[in-house]
Amino acid sequence: MVVLLEKVEHMCSRLTTNSAAIQSGAAIAGVLVGIFGFGATICQLSATKNALQASNTYTIQHDARELITAINPNIRKIRAGTVAPEEKDAALVDVWKMLNFYLSVYRQSVSGGIKPDFSQAFADDFCSTISNKGMAAAWDQLKAEDRISDKHEKMKEGWCGTK
Repeated sequence: MVVLLEKVEHMCSRLTTNSAAIQSGAAIAGVLVGIFGFGATICQLSATKNALQASNTYTIQHDARELITAINPNIRKIRAGTVAPEEKDAALVDVWKMLNFYLSVYRQSVSGGIKPDFSQAFADDFCSTISNKGMAAAWDQLKAEDRISDKHEKMKEGWCGTK
């Protein structure tokens, strides 16, 4: 028993003598654990961002297909300039729906919710669509009726470089 007590005393005296080194070692270990934890968090956030962007991409593609199916006949007529006067209001509503869809994609793009190349594809499509004579006239009419907001104008400027 005496031997055991002597060993404990010896160990305690070593701890007291080397307390600064022990504290330094513990601090270094704490920093290393913190760095590892920070790195793991960054990796997890990156993976989460990629998963969110993939989910948003899928949802946008799905919604785009549904919207195109619903509005395509009127959009084709507006692009071709063949909308009958009695169909014009319904056709303008479809253009407005399409512009609002583009606006939601634009907002996702600005917030980083979709990948830049996916956003660019929609930007190119939007700019091409809105440069069509019939679609440009529809834009102007919707704007005159206060159905085009400043947010739509900002999207047009951001994606196409024009107001």
